[in-house]
Amino acid sequence: MKTKSERYIQKIVNQTDCTKEEKEDMYEEMLVHLEMSQADLVKQGHSPKQAEKMAIDLFGDEWEIGSQIQQALFPYRKELMLTLSIVSILYTFSVYSLQLFQNGDAYIGWLLFSILTSALLLSLTLNLLVSINRKIWINTALVTHTLVYLYGWGVASDLDFTMFPLFSLIIAVILLLSVYLIYKTALVLPSYTGKSLRKAKRLHLFNITLGILIVAATIFYLYIFLIFSSELHPFMLLFSIPAILWVFLYILQIKLLKKHPKASTICTILQFVLVISIVLTLFNFY
Repeated sequence: MKTKSERYIQKIVNQTDCTKEEKEDMYEEMLVHLEMSQADLVKQGHSPKQAEKMAIDLFGDEWEIGSQIQQALFPYRKELMLTLSIVSILYTFSVYSLQLFQNGDAYIGWLLFSILTSALLLSLTLNLLVSINRKIWINTALVTHTLVYLYGWGVASDLDFTMFPLFSLIIAVILLLSVYLIYKTALVLPSYTGKSLRKAKRLHLFNITLGILIVAATIFYLYIFLIFSSELHPFMLLFSIPAILWVFLYILQIKLLKKHPKASTICTILQFVLVISIVLTLFNFY
């Protein structure tokens, strides 16, 4: 059973959007400081329970500390994510309402998916979900959000021509902000320092950019395929191979980076060659 000090530190750490390993490092470091403070108070004549309570009081309010650490790690990201969530929700309801008004029908599926991703981002931003690996969840939600609203750009094209430029501008802002937040979230790496930090940032920059290109190319060719075939075909599943391979090798590179940096670099080169080769093969075959 965890002590009061351990539960206190855990509440602080849970408010940060770090990976499991980063949270563990942060947890150990803060717990050591708290225990040292508690030991000093015991030496001054306080009982262990009194010393623990006093050390926690001196450390500060856990919610305020967690919020300060989060803001230091991800400056202005909370405000940007709130803006993204609210603008996205307003955009969705505006497009859906105008579709109903102009066409008498609308894309209910897109409405549900877009509201779901926006609501998930809002929940993560407001710390309503604290017991999960929030960094991974936030970037997953941002990637999904980007894809959903990329489709939403096409949905808005069905509106009256005079309205489309305005909605195109709004959706462009939503997409650019989503991509920016994906980079901003991935490139905060508190468990890395010095050369390893620079290598980790280069690895994430390369992989995120490659992933965006792969997904964009896949969506484009699937769209072209559907235009000419007008029906779903099992062959279309082959277009998911580059994305699956990219995800697998991305995770492998991260795992290898700290203990085997050279192997991680080789994996990066192999990933680029393999993914690009498969993409070109599939598209040439098509």
